[in-house]
Amino acid sequence: MERRDFIKANLAALGGAWLAGGLPAAAPASEPVPGRRPPGKAAIKLGMRVSHELSDAQLEFLRQLELGWCRLDVHVPNFGYEELARTQERYARHGLKIQAVNNNQLRGPSLLQGGPERAAQLEVLATGIKDLGRLGIPACDTSWIGLLPGSQVFDTSYADLNGIRTRIYDTAEYAQRPPVAGRRWSADEVRAALKYCLDRIMPVAEASGVRVALHPDDPPIPEQGGVARILHTFEQYQQLFALCPSPNLGVNFCVGTWAEAGAATGLPVADAIRWFAAHGRLINVHFRNIRGTLPRFQETFIDNGDQDLQAVMDTLVDVGFDGLLVPDHVPVFTLDAAPPLPAGTYRTPFPSAGIAYSVACMRTMLRNSSRHPGA
Repeated sequence: MERRDFIKANLAALGGAWLAGGLPAAAPASEPVPGRRPPGKAAIKLGMRVSHELSDAQLEFLRQLELGWCRLDVHVPNFGYEELARTQERYARHGLKIQAVNNNQLRGPSLLQGGPERAAQLEVLATGIKDLGRLGIPACDTSWIGLLPGSQVFDTSYADLNGIRTRIYDTAEYAQRPPVAGRRWSADEVRAALKYCLDRIMPVAEASGVRVALHPDDPPIPEQGGVARILHTFEQYQQLFALCPSPNLGVNFCVGTWAEAGAATGLPVADAIRWFAAHGRLINVHFRNIRGTLPRFQETFIDNGDQDLQAVMDTLVDVGFDGLLVPDHVPVFTLDAAPPLPAGTYRTPFPSAGIAYSVACMRTMLRNSSRHPGA
């Protein structure tokens, strides 16, 4: 049958259907609209950093944004298997899968200073990693900063950005602060302490099927509070993997932190991503933008800082990154302003407007990247 005869035959059939009682009825308005199709072949797991105590309404909000993954931030030292399992099950009912866990309370001075408490601390860490393996949670995010009081200062002042408070780090402002009491810890000492811990933790991670992702030092400076910083340059990460060659050890790559040091890191953001990915070390990624570099930088929105985050997303897609990608330091708009928490407590912020804004930016960038030939 020629093409014109095929068209005539179908038009005739369509007219007959109309005369016989009309075209098929439209779907009822009550039927749900299908969710978004995955963006091309990209395997990136777009997610959010969340606390373990989200309400059902907050979980439903993330479901409505069609987020399928999260990094669970835990702020209590005794967060055991049963509580983690309950959280995992409840979040799963809302379509949210825990891809990584970060428990800030499992780091402490004993990991650096040694002594009898270090063995107990490492046992808690090992048990936590085993729990992740039992529950099928593939990654443990952590860092090697802030181990001693006064050795972690993220900001020295704040600036207004369209009415939103954003952090600034200025080395001159930091230098005006009184020095932290106590002796100085050299890079060799800090690195030796990290090796001691990794030598005892990574065999557990390998046996449990869990990957350990180390976040770069933020801010990326040589020392803070008398403690040397050993994870903020490309060379230092090479030293790390030589120190502990476990295939389960990698990086929780923070775009903002890496950009803060500028050329001092030794590799631009995109080149660093390519190296970590090529060597199987790129586990998770934090998506954040800044203006300026050290000695002074200011945080800003994803789409208006000095870094071209669309190009960064292009790189992540190009290298086939399949880990968790989350926005970092989500902006707090006026609608999200909340009273401060009681002294001594902390939880991961949940600014709904900022989350929606960040997800929209990242999903748009991901779709743009996935349209490229060969993505």
